[in-house]
Amino acid sequence: MTNIDIKKLTTAILFAPLLAFAAAPAPGIDARHGRVDVAAGAQGADLFVAGKKIASIGAAGASLFPLASMGERDYIVVQAQRAATTCKNAYLLLELSDAAPKLSKEFGSCRDFGGGGMSGAEPVVHLNDRAEPQAGVESYQWKDGDVIMAFESPSLCSANGFLAQKNAQPLSAPLSSRVAGSGRLQFLSAPDTNCAMPGVFVVPGDSVSTSLAYGGYVYANYTNPRSGRKVQGWVPRARLAER
Repeated sequence: MTNIDIKKLTTAILFAPLLAFAAAPAPGIDARHGRVDVAAGAQGADLFVAGKKIASIGAAGASLFPLASMGERDYIVVQAQRAATTCKNAYLLLELSDAAPKLSKEFGSCRDFGGGGMSGAEPVVHLNDRAEPQAGVESYQWKDGDVIMAFESPSLCSANGFLAQKNAQPLSAPLSSRVAGSGRLQFLSAPDTNCAMPGVFVVPGDSVSTSLAYGGYVYANYTNPRSGRKVQGWVPRARLAER
C-alpha cells in the first residue's frame, strides 16, 4: 500500500475526533438537531433542546461541553455543578439524533472534565482530578443504556492514545516508509501534538513501518539499527515518504 493509498483511505473514513484536552464550556451549543441550553429553574438547572425542556438537574448550575459526533448522533457532556464544598461536579451524557433526546444517568462525581471521544459507536468521557494529577484518568463509556467506567489511564494522553488505536483503520499490510522533511520527527503517545513522548524521535532518512491510520496520523514502529531498541507511537503522516 502506498502513501497515496493511505491518504485516499483516511479521507474516505469518518473519524470521530478526540478531545485530548477539554474545551472551554459553552453557555449554549448549536447542535445539528437543535440548540442545547441550560437555565436556572425551580428544581435546579433546566436542560433545553430546541427550546423544549427535557430534564431538570438537581444542581446550582450546569455547563455544556461538545463531545463528538457519530453518523447522525451528536453527544454533549453536561457538567452539573453543586454548591457542596466537596464533590462539586457530576456528569451526564446527552445524545441528540432524529429521535427524542436521550440523557444518561449521572456519573463521575468529584472529578474534572478532561475530554473524550468515541470507542467505536459509543461515546467515552475522560475525567481527571486537576488538583491530584497522580490520581490518573477515569474513562466512562455510555453503552447499552448504562454508563460504566470502561478503563483507567495514568494520563489524558494515554487515555486518548488508547481510543485512537481502537478507532484507527488497520492497514492491509505494514507500510515501510522513510522519514522525510527536516528536523526530528517526534513520536506521540496519542495523535495530538500535546502528547510528545520525551526523548523518543527519529530523524530524516530513518526507516519506520506503520500499521494504523487515524486522520492525519499513522502509528509507527522504529527499530534502532545499532542498539536494537524498538519504539512505537503516532507521527504525522505528512512526514513520511515512500522508500
